[in-house]
Amino acid sequence: MKIAVVEYRKIPPVTTRELIEAIERRGHNSVYLKAHLLDARITSDDVKIYHGSELVEIDAALLRNFGLFLNIDTFLKRLGVLEALASKVPVINNPSATLVTRDKWRCLLRLHLNKLPVPETIVTENPFSAMRFTMEKKAVVYKPIMGSLGLGSTLIKDPDLSFQVTRSLKNLGLPSYYQIYLEKPGYDYRVFVVGENVIGAMKRISNSWKTNIAQGATGVPIKEAEDPEPFKLALRAIKVLGLDYAGVDVAYDAKTSKYYVLEVNAFPHWEGLRKATGVNPPDIIVDYLVSKVKK
Repeated sequence: MKIAVVEYRKIPPVTTRELIEAIERRGHNSVYLKAHLLDARITSDDVKIYHGSELVEIDAALLRNFGLFLNIDTFLKRLGVLEALASKVPVINNPSATLVTRDKWRCLLRLHLNKLPVPETIVTENPFSAMRFTMEKKAVVYKPIMGSLGLGSTLIKDPDLSFQVTRSLKNLGLPSYYQIYLEKPGYDYRVFVVGENVIGAMKRISNSWKTNIAQGATGVPIKEAEDPEPFKLALRAIKVLGLDYAGVDVAYDAKTSKYYVLEVNAFPHWEGLRKATGVNPPDIIVDYLVSKVKK
């Protein structure tokens, strides 16, 4: 079987290399496809995908990322080409599903409309709306609407600061995304799902309000019997979003005594989870994809 891994960097990053290695360990052939070199062509009787001048002939693909800081035209081109690829062979995660998760607002909205608990959130281009939301909630977290690893997330308690942040972003043609600050008990949860199974989960413990492993948090493994609610929410979330695998962030809020889905990452990192749990996601993801091809 020939399996592609799709990314956009010249040199495959660590997670992509690990997927390639997992493919080859299982006796399959791997190919690395750069997103910006992929083209699609509609012919009289088919859709063909090219990588540069070479026709792409594969049995399946793993999509890891198709680029950051793209203008809307390039973003839509890459998405459209990947959707064309997904019309011919199994691609996980499905490009159309990843489109929703790349946008924190649309992801949270989809979850909310399907009755999953999410934090109170506002997306706006209006500095006064941001100011009023901060005044009402007392403490909010600004997040880039497309981002990961906790980078750029900022705790704001001053309404004037949220006004200024939103005004500055508006001048750059960018929206603002604010979420109510949850009173976590010093940790939250990362639950890793593949198919219909949780393959590993951990508490991310930190002295900071940020609990991302990339921001210095420590991962501690947990079992479903210890705390079943994050597991249930994670499984429901990826089903609603139509994902094959994902890292789901869940938090417990001491103020409301409730669990909330914070984010769902369709291109998750797994170094922290592997260190905490001993589980190796690349092997499980590749096995899952192979099983989809064989169905």
